[in-house]
Amino acid sequence: MTRSKLLSILIIVLSCPLVGCRSYVFLYPYPWDYSKQKPKNSDMVGTYKILKLRLPSTVAVAASDAQITLRPDGIAVFSKVPRFDDFGQKFVCDLSGSARWELDDKINVGWGWSVAFENYHPTTIPTVRECDLRNAIIGGYLVLSRHAPYRIYQIVGDPDSDTGVEFQRTGM
Repeated sequence: MTRSKLLSILIIVLSCPLVGCRSYVFLYPYPWDYSKQKPKNSDMVGTYKILKLRLPSTVAVAASDAQITLRPDGIAVFSKVPRFDDFGQKFVCDLSGSARWELDDKINVGWGWSVAFENYHPTTIPTVRECDLRNAIIGGYLVLSRHAPYRIYQIVGDPDSDTGVEFQRTGM
């Protein structure tokens, strides 16, 4: 390869972050964390608690006791799971209730498998529009790891912003 071609490639690669291209190697979740093969439902079943909050410094949330329980019968139980506005700039409410869960590889195309939730039934009537998810599919929860035990990652705001909530399985 000629020097001019190498220089051109180098300039393109180095200028990519300046124009908004996601640098997949440096932002979380890392490319090697995405699940490539469909996990077994039995490997997903359990209780997940927050491992790490990756949020903008402007977002204040007390989510230390948040958890998601995935049951073998396809029911998920949310307890104080934080919900953010569409831009990930503001905490709006906690989700507590139940929903159906299933693994899906289409909801987050190109990022491996995700956990999709639907038919959400809140324990209390939502008072904020962003939290009334009774007729919506709640997606964006990526399945991280290439083998059990898996983690679940909720993208918060722009996927290129490197912000989200990571849940780790604690119970079987």
